[in-house]
Amino acid sequence: METTGQTRVLDEAVYQYSTLTTTDQLERITRVVSSGALSAIAGDQVREFEQHVAGHLGRHGAVATASATAALELLLECLPQRENVERVVIPEVCWISVPTAVLRSGRTPTIAPATNDLTPYWEQIEPLLHERTTAVILAHLRGRPAPDTQRIADELTQRGITLIEDCAQAWGTTHNQQPVGHHGLAAVFSTETHKLVATGEGGVIATDDSHLLHAMRAVGGNTRLALPDTAQGRGNVRMSEITAASALPQLNYLDDLRQALRPLQDALIDRIEDVPITRSILPTSVEQSPDLGADASNGSLVGVWLPTPRHAHRVADQLFRSGIRHWWPGPGDPHLAQNWPSTPTTSIGHIVDPACYLDIQIPVLDESHHPAFLDLITSALRLTEDECETA
Repeated sequence: METTGQTRVLDEAVYQYSTLTTTDQLERITRVVSSGALSAIAGDQVREFEQHVAGHLGRHGAVATASATAALELLLECLPQRENVERVVIPEVCWISVPTAVLRSGRTPTIAPATNDLTPYWEQIEPLLHERTTAVILAHLRGRPAPDTQRIADELTQRGITLIEDCAQAWGTTHNQQPVGHHGLAAVFSTETHKLVATGEGGVIATDDSHLLHAMRAVGGNTRLALPDTAQGRGNVRMSEITAASALPQLNYLDDLRQALRPLQDALIDRIEDVPITRSILPTSVEQSPDLGADASNGSLVGVWLPTPRHAHRVADQLFRSGIRHWWPGPGDPHLAQNWPSTPTTSIGHIVDPACYLDIQIPVLDESHHPAFLDLITSALRLTEDECETA
């Protein structure tokens, strides 16, 4: 039974991180509205946001868009395309807009199976490469870096295959102590409501390729720039000034947010390690994996693998009843390839069942409430031995 302290902790928990910079956001937004310069052409907020993102990632430049879906579609539209149908390798676990963007670009997705890290390794990608494979999209999922990023990038470079990093869920995530998003030709980030930089909707593409930057800006709606000869036309997927004004204070606060989340994330990892039913925990402790442990994550999530989908479903249900934010990729979840309509399912087979996985969001919470929060999680995870045996 929940105690009064456990109930109160949820009233104090801040899950919507964007609210932590409300004052600075409103100040910027007020300036934008007062100036009347609401579009990127007339204003300076989008330009500043693009510059900050590029600087944060160590990239040459960035293009801000109305959504991450629009960003990926714009990027694929501006990549050179062969006459024959191209193939693009994508991960088994990613948001449904990834295969949709590939299909809309006239390319065919090939699905690389997920591993215990939710992302494929080179061993899962290499058998899927074909003479018509021109790109691989690698997702950094659930606030953690894809563990095999460096090797995948090196192998693809040797083969002349483009790497695109899907960093939608990876604000503040690092790999080898550098922000993710600097290995491939380009990286796509999201500012959707549930991200660490959250504006409701929004996206941004970062790259070092100046010709690609020009093409994306022109095709994406900047009428002051000439269209490339290969462009099929000009659309409008630009981010608004108000959206950029909301994103900038959050981007500037990102390092502080990671530090605010880290103590509770570390404590939760330690607590879950003592629960027998858990099969593995993500991220690992820093001692177990210095380059890919908790310090490489953005601090926002702790994932657990459980014995069966039934166990994961039961725990997810209990977390829901307790009011604790979490994610369980159960039946129908649009992150899973099996639920993507009209998408080819060519792969080398399934390795793990994502329905055995769930993760728990870390709120910003005063340290005095940490024990009560941890007790709520432990209560949800502790199933009886009889239930384990009959599941």
